Amino acid sequence: MTEPPLPRVLVVDDTADIRDLLLEVLSRRGFTVLAADGGVEMDRILAAESVDIIILDSMMPGEDGLSICRRISEAGGPPIIMLSAKGDRLDRIGGLELGAQDYVAKPFDADELSLRIRAVLRRAAPPPAPPAVQAAWSFCGWTLDRDTRKLTSPVGKILALSPAEFALLRVFIEGPDKPLRRDYILENMEEVHDFTTPRGLDTLVSRLRRKLQYAHPGASAEEELIQTVYGVGYVLRPRPA
Repeated sequence: MTEPPLPRVLVVDDTADIRDLLLEVLSRRGFTVLAADGGVEMDRILAAESVDIIILDSMMPGEDGLSICRRISEAGGPPIIMLSAKGDRLDRIGGLELGAQDYVAKPFDADELSLRIRAVLRRAAPPPAPPAVQAAWSFCGWTLDRDTRKLTSPVGKILALSPAEFALLRVFIEGPDKPLRRDYILENMEEVHDFTTPRGLDTLVSRLRRKLQYAHPGASAEEELIQTVYGVGYVLRPRPA
């Protein structure tokens, strides 16, 4: 079976060190990386190459990143993640209003940037033909309604999950009975913007666990729904053989 091609990322930044760094760290994380030092070279690459996403510096000499973002978005070009040394709210809003799908401030974490790239690519991908799906998942005595995001415990208590909690629990349900690494969980959550680091994921797991304990009081340690696998990540409680 032929493996799918690696996602193609175009880095547009006037600083050679940043271009070289992004080429190195993103190539290590499963991307094909192209680089341009500004809008002119970017246009030349886009005319000759297929590109899935653009990582765009907002402050450059000549045509700045915000101007480039506007014209690429208006032309229906690849999705854009803005990259800037500015971390203030107004700069971020400016890029998003001009059509950028996300914003990352320098200095950036390479793993977080990789997760954000994959999240933007998932959202930009054309939706597949919808398969027949079940209205709810049942597991370990719990039931999760996929439309309402309501989770019913084994004793009948109902929880309303946040989008992030639902996305987290869905990853566990779709990968049952096996330990899941933190990076796998983050990459497969549909919504990662608020929890894009392992520390953020641990916070989300703790929050969900408190809700689960409230909905299933008196459950033993063996009945804990999300269990920690030290040195690996987490696992949905294995079902009895």
